[in-house]
Amino acid sequence: VIRMMEEKRMDFLKDTSYAIARMRMKYDEMDEKTVYKKGIKKGMRKGVKKGVKQGKISLLKELLRQKWELTESDEKELDSLNEAKVNQIVQVLNRINTSEDLHEQLKKLSDSKHEAENIIQLSYTHD
Repeated sequence: VIRMMEEKRMDFLKDTSYAIARMRMKYDEMDEKTVYKKGIKKGMRKGVKKGVKQGKISLLKELLRQKWELTESDEKELDSLNEAKVNQIVQVLNRINTSEDLHEQLKKLSDSKHEAENIIQLSYTHD
């Protein structure tokens, strides 16, 4: 009778252990799927954002090509712009008629960035 009770107890423990292992596997699989889905969403957002930026740059290049022939250095400079700078260039697009105008506007953008950084640094030093 004791041996039979021990066998039943061992069978119960094995079954319970197996059920717990299956549950763990299922939850691990669900966690993997959740992480995978989050990764895909994050990648999609980054891809869309990058695509929008590249689209804006391509459109900007095409508009500038209608005014003059872009050099390779002009194109590289435009490709290196971040989205905020592209938006700022688009706002002053009617003032850009030559390659020199483009470089002047890009210089103004970088100068204004440096001025803003200097103002921020000065405000921290006064505190």
